[in-house]
Amino acid sequence: MAQKYKQESKKQEVSSEPRDVRQCTHPQRTRRQESARKCADARAKRTDQEQLVELDKLLGKGKGAKKERARLKENIRKSKENKKVSKNS
Repeated sequence: MAQKYKQESKKQEVSSEPRDVRQCTHPQRTRRQESARKCADARAKRTDQEQLVELDKLLGKGKGAKKERARLKENIRKSKENKKVSKNS
């Protein structure tokens, strides 16, 4: 049985530019990217201790983000040890 309509090509035109270079046109994606950038900037300005306090405020004392909390506590412990070693030297 012959097809009534001509079959369209399944290959789509793709820009030769890498994905990160191409301009994003979807407004929701742009808003999400801007929001993520703001959150990352705000996190970069906070110390590890301030980030722990922020997690407690957002999620509750000791709730959620177990791996991040463990990493932050380890960083705080190491920085305290480094301060003690530098004072003793």
